[in-house]
Amino acid sequence: MAYDPVRDEILVPGWYNLSILTFAAGADGDAAPVRQIMGPRTQIHNPQALAIDAINGEIFVPQGRRVLVFDRDADGDVPPLRTLEGPDTRLLGTPGRLTVDPVNDLLIVASRDELLIFDRTASGNTPPLRIITGDAAAGVGLLTTNPENGMIFGVVRPGGRFLPEDYVGVWSVFDDGPVEPRWTIGGPDVLLKDARGITLDVRNQNVLVSDKTHNAIFTFNVPEAFQ
Repeated sequence: MAYDPVRDEILVPGWYNLSILTFAAGADGDAAPVRQIMGPRTQIHNPQALAIDAINGEIFVPQGRRVLVFDRDADGDVPPLRTLEGPDTRLLGTPGRLTVDPVNDLLIVASRDELLIFDRTASGNTPPLRIITGDAAAGVGLLTTNPENGMIFGVVRPGGRFLPEDYVGVWSVFDDGPVEPRWTIGGPDVLLKDARGITLDVRNQNVLVSDKTHNAIFTFNVPEAFQ
């Protein structure tokens, strides 16, 4: 799920009906989507994640070994604006998670044991600009960015649900190679057990993480990661 602050809309991946649904942020009850990307021309199959580039008006959808990019106004059975796929991309995630940094014009994708950093407009069989590797990068399952300072925040889940092994790792979009996180938040071996969501409160320099085992949302104040 993603929020578009320009349009005040919520975007949701539709797992069961193979779609991307866009709702008005104030929708309540049995509300119909204002737009729905769905059909064979879209190439969407069981979507689990997406990201919105609110500045450039594009929707990014990871689909295993490819990333589909749609116009924000796309509706119905429409083809992607562009598709990023091919052996040189190193896209191996199934389904993979991604985030967009519109300030630095970058797309960041978690692909199995790597964080791949592409030009935002990359398409076809384009190799990453940079590749972050290492034990922490191998465990990233959820991503977000703070474009104001070029930091990537990734939920790292090395094991199961009941041990406090999870944490949030923070990298720069300019990191490359076997780079350890610049900061770790909430662990490992501290608090988080089954982190399932992450978002940022940039104004107050907070990282918010939901945890399924704790059945809670934790707020971490980490001003150093927002400088």
